[in-house]
Amino acid sequence: MLKNKRLLLVSLLFVVLAGAVLGLKVLYPHHRLIALLLWLISWIPLVRSYRANQRLVRTGKVILKRKGRPWVPHLVVGLLLLTGFYVAWVLVPVETSPLVAMSSGELQREIADDLSTYCMLRETADDLTSEFEQNGLLRRDVETLSDAERLAIRSLWRDGVMAFLEADMIKEKYRGFMQVDYKVRPALHADAFFIAYGAYICQYDACLRFCELVGDNEFMQTLLNEPGDGIPSDSFFVMKQRLTHPEVILRLNAGTAYYELIKKDLTVSPELISDFEMRRSRLFKRLGKKPDLFIDNPLDVLERNAFKAWLPVQKNVAVQMSYIRTARREYFITPEILAQYRDRLLPGDILVERRNWHMTNIGIPGFWPHTALFVGTLEEIDAAFGQLGFQASEKIKQLYPEVYAALSSKDENGFPLTVIESIRPGVIFQSLEKSARCDYLGVVRPDLSQHEKFNALLAAFSNYQKPYDLNFDFTTDNELVCSELVYKAYQSAGPLPLTPEIINGRLLLPPNEMVRQIADHLREAFSFVLFLDASEKENRIIEGTQQSFAESWARPKWDVLQK
Repeated sequence: MLKNKRLLLVSLLFVVLAGAVLGLKVLYPHHRLIALLLWLISWIPLVRSYRANQRLVRTGKVILKRKGRPWVPHLVVGLLLLTGFYVAWVLVPVETSPLVAMSSGELQREIADDLSTYCMLRETADDLTSEFEQNGLLRRDVETLSDAERLAIRSLWRDGVMAFLEADMIKEKYRGFMQVDYKVRPALHADAFFIAYGAYICQYDACLRFCELVGDNEFMQTLLNEPGDGIPSDSFFVMKQRLTHPEVILRLNAGTAYYELIKKDLTVSPELISDFEMRRSRLFKRLGKKPDLFIDNPLDVLERNAFKAWLPVQKNVAVQMSYIRTARREYFITPEILAQYRDRLLPGDILVERRNWHMTNIGIPGFWPHTALFVGTLEEIDAAFGQLGFQASEKIKQLYPEVYAALSSKDENGFPLTVIESIRPGVIFQSLEKSARCDYLGVVRPDLSQHEKFNALLAAFSNYQKPYDLNFDFTTDNELVCSELVYKAYQSAGPLPLTPEIINGRLLLPPNEMVRQIADHLREAFSFVLFLDASEKENRIIEGTQQSFAESWARPKWDVLQK
């Protein structure tokens, strides 16, 4: 018995591992296949445990088998009854429809008004899908999108979501069409059904066309799922899942059969009927060509549920690790050392930082784990951008008064707030003396115009007080990690030759990879400003060269392994 329990525990362990691989997207893009293999492996100890128990329950099994045979027909009938109940529950609403209380004249006027709304929603769906087809934005790689293109996608998608929700309202309103007595008011019954089913077909057809446009571009799906700007969370996911939901498929097919029965009683215009039948035919042809949708959607649900289960664990581990430092010594770079190099820095400079012996370094690839953006004081900003034709600090005050207030203040040690960065609480301002209180510090300067650099600062300011992204994903903008803040600020201004990469199914540009790409473009797109190197063995700071900084990204993650 003990051996059987162990086998069951092993089986459960493989199931948990499969969920972890699926949720964390380990070894992306093969994570789904690996999770499936782990799930299949989990059956091996389960089957072994079952066979080991066969000898113990063989006699009981024979008895149960003999007794169970007469109940097979009852079981089949019971399943049929349950199926019939489910179909009736889905297709026939229990609550009384508001359509019943309307007189024939009132219902006729209501149907006429809602037919106009239906036509408007139909045209909106056509316009949006046509515009996306023409501009090709939904097929683009997310990392190549400009801010204007992102804004265009979000704006059009918001209109699509609003049309989707309005179609839901019409469907719900006419869901009780069956309660309009067909014998007494056959035309009104048929017209009420037509609005409900027409909205269903129109909505489903538009959703399927949107899914075809997005395709397998999962980063675009993430962008569309991002809440904000009037768009609810997971809007694309909900829309896509609706396509294969059992209730939706049941209503689609039942509606098609019922339409053939009552179409002779319709009083709507022949143009509307012809358009409806064209959309219905197009929809079923498209759906027939996408059987993979019925496989992908359940996998998407499993993956999302696994992700939701593991994300709190991932966040908690990240937060707890941020408190752990395995050395008690002070950081090598002190405010006094920084004061010697302070005059080399200009607003818009990119800072990369490393603190030895921090547990958070474990989960961040490469030598450099953090990056920030030097802003400078308001006076330094005015001096750096004095040729723009306006006072830069006043522009900041006008656009972002809370940022202006922060830049006008000082930290607890009396140092001015001159750095914007994203750390565990979120996007904040800190003094250089606190932000760069580390063991290694690199500073580079993008070779851009004053106008482009100032726009980059404004872009960074627009993210002030946004939360830290513990999911570490560049696709969305509502939460940001440190390198995402810097990357997106300059992407909107230049952009610079920096390219995110896919890591475990997420679009990322880790700080160390950012330094590697910067090193490839030194003298072309970036200028070297400063490298404060450290020697753990000698316990001191060394001013490094441009060459040593360019090679720093290749250093081992752990300082003890360095020469």
